Amino acid sequence: MLPIADPVRDGRGSAQPPRTEPAADASLPHRVTDWIIEHWGAKPGRHPYLPVGLVALAAVLALVAWMLGPAQNSPASVDAAPVTPTPSAAPSPAAVPPPAPVSAEPAPGSGAVAPPSGQVTRVARAATAGSFPSGVAAHTVAEATAWAQFRGRPVDVVVTYTDRNSWDAIVNPWIGRSASTFSNFAGTLVVSVPLFPVEGSELGNLTDCAAGDYNAKWRQFGRWLVNEGRGDSFVRLGWEFNGDWFAWRASANPTAYVQCFRNASSSIKATSPKVRIDWNINAHGPRSAFAVYPGDQYVDVIGIDSYDQYPPSPTLSAFDAQCDATEGLCQVISFARRHNKLFSVPEWGVVSQQNTKAGAVGQAGGDNPVYIERMYSIFERNADILAYEAYFSDDVPGNVHSSLLNPNRHPRSADTYKRLW
Repeated sequence: MLPIADPVRDGRGSAQPPRTEPAADASLPHRVTDWIIEHWGAKPGRHPYLPVGLVALAAVLALVAWMLGPAQNSPASVDAAPVTPTPSAAPSPAAVPPPAPVSAEPAPGSGAVAPPSGQVTRVARAATAGSFPSGVAAHTVAEATAWAQFRGRPVDVVVTYTDRNSWDAIVNPWIGRSASTFSNFAGTLVVSVPLFPVEGSELGNLTDCAAGDYNAKWRQFGRWLVNEGRGDSFVRLGWEFNGDWFAWRASANPTAYVQCFRNASSSIKATSPKVRIDWNINAHGPRSAFAVYPGDQYVDVIGIDSYDQYPPSPTLSAFDAQCDATEGLCQVISFARRHNKLFSVPEWGVVSQQNTKAGAVGQAGGDNPVYIERMYSIFERNADILAYEAYFSDDVPGNVHSSLLNPNRHPRSADTYKRLW
């Protein structure tokens, strides 16, 4: 969903100057030349063409002599030599081809479980003293504190959103600039970041992102996380990409989206190795999500935003039906288990039947304690792989009006939440 406008934007202080990017890695010939220069004592700025040529010629002659030597081709030599696989160099993110669409995922409850690949280690859940990590979407510590007081349980995670109007707003966000935000928050941050600026003079696009044009920016963002002491944060990278409302929607160019996500994920991890990348879908589409899954090595958490709308869940059977439906919460959990991943629910909540888009077309659940109870039940049953969940307590005009803190908005849902949490 669209985040609440940040109430402290004007008070965040001056923007930090962008950090200087290190030079890109030199090519192999350049590294060889640099090594010869260093060890032959040549002066900087001068190319030792003769020494380089002599060394290269000597290396070629030695290789030819070795290959033609009888000992290398004798059966005894071949049989005795141990075969040691040589790991291939990892391709650069921009060179990785997009994965094949996920077209035959086993249906939830079918009993078909794909074994973990064993190549990617499952990350840890957010820290918690409860049975599962729990939190809220908030813009200040005061908002998070109010939520904790409302439910009588500490906030383990806070879901935040960067601004989207420039690269500096994305890679050097307001989130850590003052104590009133989250610089001193003791829990785990969930940082929601767009794949590129969506307004202003630095407007981005999926094609340039897929080409690797933004990799340096994402490495800078990774350094920001580490410098803030938040290197283990969850990062919601281009959330709700399977909707039609964000500029980074996958439907605009599915192949470019996959490569863009891979580039951003790899670049962030290059400078913040402990970061946990959250691939976050919107429940029930409207576009296909699993068909553009970036791959296990680029994703740590399978996330889903799942509100009580499109369709709502007025009964237990209605909840179970939508949960098991295509790209519903239950299907996401099943997908996560098959891929040996955690799952998350960064945004969820009841939806008012008044002054909301869903309510206007009869697709909002309103004050619905059934929905609250079923969400809690799912969290409890799948706590072993629940990275975190965060309620979206919103009361801004034009959005979902999901607030539980407003005593007149959803009193039965609020009472049910407090009783369970």
